[in-house]
Order: sequence, then structure tokens, then C-alpha cells
Amino acid sequence: MKKLEALLRAHPDLPVGLIHMGQLQAPEVARLIGDHPNVFFLASHANPITLLLDKQPWSNMFERTRLAPDWERLVLAHPARFVLAFDNVFPMHWGSPYLEAVALWRRALKQLPEKVAHQIAHGNAERLWRLPPAKPVSGFPP
Repeated sequence: MKKLEALLRAHPDLPVGLIHMGQLQAPEVARLIGDHPNVFFLASHANPITLLLDKQPWSNMFERTRLAPDWERLVLAHPARFVLAFDNVFPMHWGSPYLEAVALWRRALKQLPEKVAHQIAHGNAERLWRLPPAKPVSGFPP
């Protein structure tokens, strides 16, 4: 952690994304956000579905079908620091586990203010990687 924080301090204009939420818990993420304006977090594997599937020490941002209270508070306080992501590298991550994870995230995002949900779902990725804005998909709300 000391080396990461030294890197963040040495390059304050460089956005640094931590995949899998850095495998950190909410208090650690809150501290990093408070100390380093250039760090952001990709929420890949940060759900109970992947946690059960992989049996790895992933962060779990959920309590049942919604964000856990500590994570929800953090996301609401710092929505520009989180990016929805799925790290489906291996075949076991596709199929029903992927569909379940997508459904879980859709339910969780619906419970957040619309602006926050859009930031996490695509807005932050568009900003960070200079992507064109997402286009509405037929059958899905914008």
C-alpha cells in the first residue's frame, strides 16, 4: 500500500484505476479517496456471485440485492470515483454467473439517484477514457 500511495503522490495528475476495487474494504477505499484525488475504483468482481464462484478474496460491495450501507454511502459521496466493470476473462465468468451479476448491478444502480447511477454505469468510463457518450439501447431506459 505504501508503494501505491507513493505512486499516487508522485503523479497527482495521472488517474490510477484499481481493478477489483483493489480488493479493499470500504474504510480503506474511503481513506484512499480522501488522500488521493487521482485514484478511482473499478467494481469488477465486487459482488457475491463472483465471490462464491471464484472463492478469491474479492471485495463484496453488496448486502443481498443492494449496495451494502458502507459502500452505498461511499458511492453517493464520491460517485466520480467508481466505474462499473466486469472482468470476464475465463469461461466460468460467462453464462449464468455473468447474467446474475449484471442483474444484481442493474437492481443496485436503480436504487441510486439517476445521475449517480449513470456516472458509475458509463459516465465515469466515458470521462476517464475519453469515450463517446453511451447511446440508449432499445428496450432499456437511458
